[in-house]
Formats: sequence, C-alpha cells, structure tokens
Amino acid sequence: MGYVSADAPAANPRSGRPARDMLLSMAVLLIPIFLLVGAYRYFYSGDAPVAVDASQTWATARHSAPYPVLAPDGLAKGWTVISATYAGGTLRVGYVSPSGGGLQLVESDRTGDVLLPAELGTDARPGNLVTIDGRAWRTYPVVHGGGRALVLVDQGRTVVVVGTATDSDLRALAGSLR
Repeated sequence: MGYVSADAPAANPRSGRPARDMLLSMAVLLIPIFLLVGAYRYFYSGDAPVAVDASQTWATARHSAPYPVLAPDGLAKGWTVISATYAGGTLRVGYVSPSGGGLQLVESDRTGDVLLPAELGTDARPGNLVTIDGRAWRTYPVVHGGGRALVLVDQGRTVVVVGTATDSDLRALAGSLR
C-alpha cells in the first residue's frame, strides 16, 4: 500500500497583516460618523429640547375642564414646553427648565387619593406644607423615578408639579400658575 502525502496548506496571506491596517480601516469609518454627529449637535442644536405649541391644548382645557385651569404666567426665559395633552379631564404639560431639568404640570378633576398614586407612585410620602404665591402646596420630597413634587388641592381640582428638576424650578413653575 502506498501512502499519498498531502501538500501542506498554503499560508493565509491575510494573517500576516498588522493590526494597524484594521485600525486605519476603523478610522476611515468612524471619523465621518463623529464629524456628522458633531455637526448635528453644534449647527442644528441636536441636544436642545424640541418645543411644541401648547396654545390649542390650553384652550381646549379651559373650554372643557370642569375646574378653573391654571396656566403659567411670567416664567423666565428659557422654559420650553415639550408636550401638552388634555384628555379625560386631565391636563398634562411637560417642560424643560432653563437649567435642563424636566417637569410636568398635571391638572385634574380627579381627587388626590386617585390621582396622586398614579402620578407620584404608591411609595410617595407627603412632606411639609409650603406657601408659594399665597397658595399652600404639599411637598413630596421623593416620588417614583427619583423626582420630587408639589401638590395643590383646591377649587375642585388637583394640581401636581412633578419632575427631576431642582426645587427652585419646581417652585418657579408652581409660583407662575395663575
């Protein structure tokens, strides 16, 4: 019986390429991506919140709500409305404060014992009463999502200002409501 010897496999010509070639290839792909993202953020304000017009939502709420609707008046420059809805007797308006914190204003005809667990979470515990612009607001120092809240219950409505913004931003929004 004869033995047939197999030729040794040829060396892979690609295996000898240095890692430098791979790094150059990755750089060719990544540099344009970084340039595009940088241009988007710098020239088109890619990180800025997208503002919405809430005027129609406020008008609908004022017309339809069974309670007197409070709206901000005199907020400092830099507050941005980012969402606004009115449905089922509840008005929701989302804001970004000048410092970049997120807040939501919620006004509803639902009672506090129904609305607050839904908006603040079942673990939220009431804090002290604070007077803001002549109204007594209840603080909620810790709510779901790591935020805090101010709650006003009067005239057949429950008003909640909730968010992760600073206390001064919460108070500024609450104090601007007329």
